[in-house]
Amino acid sequence: MKFKSIITCGLLLLGVGAATTSCEDMFTAENNLVTTDLTPKDTLYQVMGIVQRMQKLADRTVLLGEVRADLLEVDPVHASADVQELGANNISTSNVYNQPVDYYAVINNCNIYLAGVDSTRQGQGTRKYFQKEICAVKCFRAWCYLELAKVYGKVPFITEPVLESDVAEDIVASSSKADMEYILDFCIDDLKDYANLNENQILRQDYGNQTYASIKYSDMFLPVRALLGELYLWRGSFKQRQEDYINAIRMYHDYFTFPNEEIGVSTQRSEWTDREFQRKDIKKGYASKDVAAVLPLDTTSYFGNVTDLRAVFNSQYSNSYYPSVVPSERLKQYTKTQDYCKYYWDAIAPPEVSYGPHDPNFYTEKMEEGDLRLVGNYNIESNFAQSQYNSNFSSLKYSIQKYDGAGNNDKRMSSIPLFRNTILYLHLAEALNRAGFPETAYAILAYGLSYHTLNTRDMISQDEFGRLCAIKSLGFSVKEPRYSGTELADTTNNSFVIWKSDVFGYVDKHTLVSYNDGRKEFMKVDGNLIQIGIHSLGCGDTEFNEKYYLDDSLTLSELLPYINPIEPTVPKWGGKKADPDSLQYKADLEQYYLDSLKYVADLNTDSLTQVKNIEYLASDKVRAKRQAHVKELILDEEAIEGMFEGYRFFDLLRYQMQEGKAGETITLPEYLTNKYGVFENDNMTGKPWYLKLPPR
Repeated sequence: MKFKSIITCGLLLLGVGAATTSCEDMFTAENNLVTTDLTPKDTLYQVMGIVQRMQKLADRTVLLGEVRADLLEVDPVHASADVQELGANNISTSNVYNQPVDYYAVINNCNIYLAGVDSTRQGQGTRKYFQKEICAVKCFRAWCYLELAKVYGKVPFITEPVLESDVAEDIVASSSKADMEYILDFCIDDLKDYANLNENQILRQDYGNQTYASIKYSDMFLPVRALLGELYLWRGSFKQRQEDYINAIRMYHDYFTFPNEEIGVSTQRSEWTDREFQRKDIKKGYASKDVAAVLPLDTTSYFGNVTDLRAVFNSQYSNSYYPSVVPSERLKQYTKTQDYCKYYWDAIAPPEVSYGPHDPNFYTEKMEEGDLRLVGNYNIESNFAQSQYNSNFSSLKYSIQKYDGAGNNDKRMSSIPLFRNTILYLHLAEALNRAGFPETAYAILAYGLSYHTLNTRDMISQDEFGRLCAIKSLGFSVKEPRYSGTELADTTNNSFVIWKSDVFGYVDKHTLVSYNDGRKEFMKVDGNLIQIGIHSLGCGDTEFNEKYYLDDSLTLSELLPYINPIEPTVPKWGGKKADPDSLQYKADLEQYYLDSLKYVADLNTDSLTQVKNIEYLASDKVRAKRQAHVKELILDEEAIEGMFEGYRFFDLLRYQMQEGKAGETITLPEYLTNKYGVFENDNMTGKPWYLKLPPR
């Protein structure tokens, strides 16, 4: 059966009529397939009907999370009134994107399915017959409730089917609302048992490995471990609880490293290919293999639900080539202030590290300065022919490549990603940093996670490595072959530090392999999933970038009490009582610091990483300084890597929770306002984080 037919049949059989936007329909009360004796065919129709309901959430999932933040500017003339309200973060209860009824249409259908399905029915072996579908439906319900909590703060919460209109009205009229903590507690408890199973992708329904428009059915369903990682991260942020961050780390790790289903960071990078920064290889959009789960959509409204995201972000004939939003000056500032680092070599010249000039006039396009991901995702070209034909048309054509597809701007999109693996890696970094593992969080940005990274003490200190070993995987066992038979085997088995070397590899750019014909190549080490730092996706060779660092000079000064080299000049104040406020004391301290770094650097190391990451820097005081610095790096990276995809507003909300509970108004953490200032134009300070639920 074709996908569209399945969705249509599912919709007709379900008979759910949430076509209006009034809160009387917030919980849909009609359902023609209410039964406690569902057959497998019935459950198929119900599940695909839920997928069809999910389609109506596509646009608001992106726009509520992106347009309200600081990375986009709204066209005050050509954008719709609804989009302009989003840009001002002053959203009326009649706004088309402020309709919780559509979330509850999904939730109620999930509740109806779960109430009717026989969860005890036995399939082959020990597997329950409907296990995959039940997991899928519970994931959809949890995802919807998480979105509602992020958007509204407190919402009506129901887990039983609503089958009568008076019951629906009573629920809506009730003042009882569940906050994020209650919602997350329920959703985590509802899903956490799946993390104890020795199964991962097999928990996602596939209906016989069928595909629709090149999308596998299994990709339409959320990976439960990844979803649990998100739920734990949000609960840790809301409750500021260390245990939740640890569980988020565990869930993300187990999702990425599940045996024979390992997932690496996307290596689709935009880069300069020469040392003069004149030739470049720009990748458009994001890699399809990077998408962890998608929401399939119909391409014409005749068949079902469609998305208008392309018309919001891109020039089209239908909008006279004026998109509703364009990248903001703040996003351009983020991008151009990044330092692009290039490690270059050829068969003749020695290796060289160079940095892209911070001079917009140096480049063909001004957006080529700094990080290249914006120039890879945003395109401006002449629309002279069309504007000559019609004076109402824009003379320029704008396109954001993440919503451009195959170049046909007026064609509807067939899917949008719900989860993207590179974003999940950044959320792993966020959880690691908040849990007290800033070195490993930084490694995700600068190096990529692999056996090499985790086992290199210049990158991950012994203190942090030991604490990572205490985070054990759930549901499966895994070992690192190189640890087998060593004293580390027992402590590392089944722990976070296992990123198997025969699967996760890296490229050793310090080592050049020579060939007889004079060519030289970098040595590829270990597995097939080559891990790189996420910052390198747009900023070159981050592992060589001394301007992108874990520790600043203030943090490095913590080394001074511990460094005791033989050769450097002993400070004049050494062993004597000295006035720490005197200029002489400070001058001698600085000189001792510089001499010590030089001495250690001369001891057979080609960088200062050995000094920067010695065990003494594992103190609580220094760890706090590292966490403060790394959280800014992660937030920058989330902005640039996730731009236009609907993450930014909710990233800021989550960081606000982590710094201090978010109230009804926006009060940005001091480190954000100091670095980025208050939001200009659409000044969001004092505006609500949460939307108001529409009245009856």
